[in-house]
Amino acid sequence: MQDTKQTSKLISFWLRHHPEDGNLQLDDFGWALVDELMQSLATKGQVFTYAEIVELSKSFDKVRWEFSEDGSKIRATHGHSIEVILDEKAVRPPALLYHGTSSNKIDAIKENGLLAMQRQFVHLSTESEVAISVGKRHGKPLLIEIDAAALAADGWVFYRTSENVWLTADIPVKYLKIEQK
Repeated sequence: MQDTKQTSKLISFWLRHHPEDGNLQLDDFGWALVDELMQSLATKGQVFTYAEIVELSKSFDKVRWEFSEDGSKIRATHGHSIEVILDEKAVRPPALLYHGTSSNKIDAIKENGLLAMQRQFVHLSTESEVAISVGKRHGKPLLIEIDAAALAADGWVFYRTSENVWLTADIPVKYLKIEQK
């Protein structure tokens, strides 16, 4: 039996950070051919059918990959450290969004705001509970409420990549309300 958790991490790594490690060619929008992905997995001894890749993509707690309308391409929905164009996903955000991180980051955030760091965008959630659970992965959680309405009014572009994942550029401190949990 194949280790699907390791396979999903490998696919995400290739689609988000290093497509060249999987011999994948991404277009400007981050799309790779599913056939090429399956061939790359096979060279690692991981043979998957198309249906199994689709099923694996549905096994996550949130959408991490998406397929093109015709099903021939796949891409990561968020978390990129490589530059991809997500303009077709730009939408007006809800008034408030949330970000969860570790409480040991509070001083840096109060000084610099929320920064994308090694990613292309800052990741946000519509639900405070989800943001807190993300923060718990890194230690004692820190919940940050973002005034998304004010950011949008001031020109920030937001991308909705799944039901609960929103992306935007670095966020200055003045748009943040910080709460330790």
